[in-house]
Amino acid sequence: MLEASSLAAELKLGVDFAELYKSSSLCQRNKQLVQELSVPPQGASDLYFATQFSQNTWGQYKSCLWKQWWTYWRSPDYNVVRFIFTLATALMIGSVFWQIGGKRSNVQDLTMVLGAIYSAVIFIGVNNCSTVQPLVAVERTVFYREKAAGMYSAIPYAISQVTCELPYVFIQTTYYSLIVYAMVGFEWKASKFLWFLFINYTSFLYWTYYGMMTVSLTPNQQVASIFASAFYGIFNLFSGFFIPRPKIPKWWIWYYWICPVAWTIYGLITSQYGDVETPIAFPGGPPNLTVKQYLKDQYGFESDFMGPVAAVLVIFPVFFAFVFAFCIKTLNFQTR
Repeated sequence: MLEASSLAAELKLGVDFAELYKSSSLCQRNKQLVQELSVPPQGASDLYFATQFSQNTWGQYKSCLWKQWWTYWRSPDYNVVRFIFTLATALMIGSVFWQIGGKRSNVQDLTMVLGAIYSAVIFIGVNNCSTVQPLVAVERTVFYREKAAGMYSAIPYAISQVTCELPYVFIQTTYYSLIVYAMVGFEWKASKFLWFLFINYTSFLYWTYYGMMTVSLTPNQQVASIFASAFYGIFNLFSGFFIPRPKIPKWWIWYYWICPVAWTIYGLITSQYGDVETPIAFPGGPPNLTVKQYLKDQYGFESDFMGPVAAVLVIFPVFFAFVFAFCIKTLNFQTR
């Protein structure tokens, strides 16, 4: 068809197809039809849809959840890599700090145990934060296109992606906690292990959602990585491990209370040793000093504060997930 109506064909036949069409009756009929259809008939009403999207919010959420679930399942470069890294980290921490959980006769042994808990949280947390960013950045590009097509709104999409992380992080936390708890040699008590599992789960969640949040706040993955890493050092500094809370200057103590890592360290240490009444050797310290009293005096950890700690550790992932959803809805970094 294009060959028959090309410029070469016009020159060969000595005709102008455009002029032939303009002077034809077909052109006149088409113009008349366009004129008629451009004016709505008498009594006609405008096209109207009751809702912006074809499905309600719950239907959009289910569709997005199904899509995200298959995306996660078919992303071994994300899930398998973080599972392998978690397994390797658990084995490394367990072998380095082999069976030191029961050694608490002196301050040096207890400090080593606290270091094991601290390093375990930081290693997995930073890895979760950095590995989730590429996936979220790619999915956000797809979201822009599908939202423009009117497939779904931002909130169901964001909540579905947040939901998909829950089972994967739970699996990651479960085998990580079992390996570390057994190899480090913490006390085998149901309540203490469940606290250990719960605190690790909420901590890994808020690290993951923190990585997702940084992507939603920035235009691309590279900027998100820089933005996220800028707070790693601050989280470490105010975690309460390097500088115990009683020794933090008063004008900086506010940041300790909003630092998520500080609450994780508080919960993990207090849940394992906050009720231990065995004596601990502390050079220059009072006689008959117990582990419980030492943690209270040195770090400000109190065993009866575990309720608020648990509540705050739930609030942090919820807050990061909320900011992620809000930024996905309100910020748009499309370049075309």
